[in-house]
Amino acid sequence: MSGAESIPDYVSYQVPLLTAYFLLMLWITPTRYLPVISSAVGTFATFRMLPTVVSSLIRPFGKPFRVTPKGSGNEANQFDRYTFAWISGLITITALGLMIDIVPETTQIQAEFSPIAAFWAGINIVVLVIASLICFEKPQRLFQAFKLDEPAVVDDVPGRLVSLALDKAVIAVPVDSRFESKLVSLHLEGFTPFKTELKQVTQRRRSISRHGDRQAYYLHLHFDLDGAIRDAMIVKLYTGQYSQDIRDIDKVAVSVNLLSRSFGRTRTF
Repeated sequence: MSGAESIPDYVSYQVPLLTAYFLLMLWITPTRYLPVISSAVGTFATFRMLPTVVSSLIRPFGKPFRVTPKGSGNEANQFDRYTFAWISGLITITALGLMIDIVPETTQIQAEFSPIAAFWAGINIVVLVIASLICFEKPQRLFQAFKLDEPAVVDDVPGRLVSLALDKAVIAVPVDSRFESKLVSLHLEGFTPFKTELKQVTQRRRSISRHGDRQAYYLHLHFDLDGAIRDAMIVKLYTGQYSQDIRDIDKVAVSVNLLSRSFGRTRTF
């Protein structure tokens, strides 16, 4: 860009371009794209995959290429020091550059372009900060969860089984349900009742009866099966033709969870 260009020129060029890009992404992936957060996820993945890409170029027949940024180490790794170090370094460099640009005696940027540079530097810092939070991501369970809609009984409370994995089940029960202990008995069709641990309770609207939508509690039950009952659960999960479709992103839940993570707290929705 030439020195004669002013802030209106930059804005008139960049705003339509960015608006068209965001609208295109929202059209292609309407339920999977969040402008700033998606960029942060891509940034995190870039740092994780870059060493593998570079080593693959140097040694094409060395270690196999791993697609997923965190891969099979999810359950073991709780903090990604490597990626956090790179992201922290870039945040520091960007912040220092922003500070230098603010001071008139040290600025190296044309006065007209300075607010634009400061704006993009701020956006970059926000994206990098969000990417750094991913480095503290809690280990995810590797067992696949399937969507269901089957009857289930927790202790003596009837409900609906809405999600099931080899080590976890989510049961929707009426909001007036009460349990005396976190150790509850789960009764599924075709299984003898087995003990589970009530890890979490969430609430949202769901149709759990023929009378329309009503509020329901979602019980997140965890268990550790072995022997014949584990084998029966595997057969049920992988021969039941259940769905693994990913639900639409709850943007409110993502925003609240991100804010909680920024203050060192985690929430599950």
